[in-house]
Amino acid sequence: MAYEYFAASLPALRFGATPPMEPAALLDAARTNLAAGDFAALEAALAGRDGPGFAGVWHALDAQIRNAVARARAARRSGGADASKWLRPHAGWSAAAEAGVAAAFQEPDPMKRHVALARLRWDLAGEAARVGLDPFSASAVCAYGVRLGILADLSKADPDAGLARLRAAVAPSPA
Repeated sequence: MAYEYFAASLPALRFGATPPMEPAALLDAARTNLAAGDFAALEAALAGRDGPGFAGVWHALDAQIRNAVARARAARRSGGADASKWLRPHAGWSAAAEAGVAAAFQEPDPMKRHVALARLRWDLAGEAARVGLDPFSASAVCAYGVRLGILADLSKADPDAGLARLRAAVAPSPA
């Protein structure tokens, strides 16, 4: 099903920009504008759950990204570590997801790595929906929702607060 009016009414998103709304506001608007199955897919995709249509494709891609991150983190530990307890099964395989995670982990700065992983998710969400083929499809609306969630996550990142938490975690305990 195509959603020309609804999709065209959504504000444009740009990676790294401030999100124009919260994901909850998108869900509120979508509730009355999408068919029940398409709304369920959007809701599942935003919640990171498996679901119908795009949500299932995105869930599998996101699981693969998370698995690649777990393997990369385990490999960085001294002597290596077994990541198998953190890995989740997923359908399909994306060489782009694996290469993107490997590239992100070349970045020594944790915040820059986080942004690189967010950019990977952003790009793969668009590819999963094939947004360029039909920008008004239910999949395109779901990809918009995932991308909005990525922007919301990035807007909450505070490098100074993260550094303060790290320093507190590694500081010696008072005797």
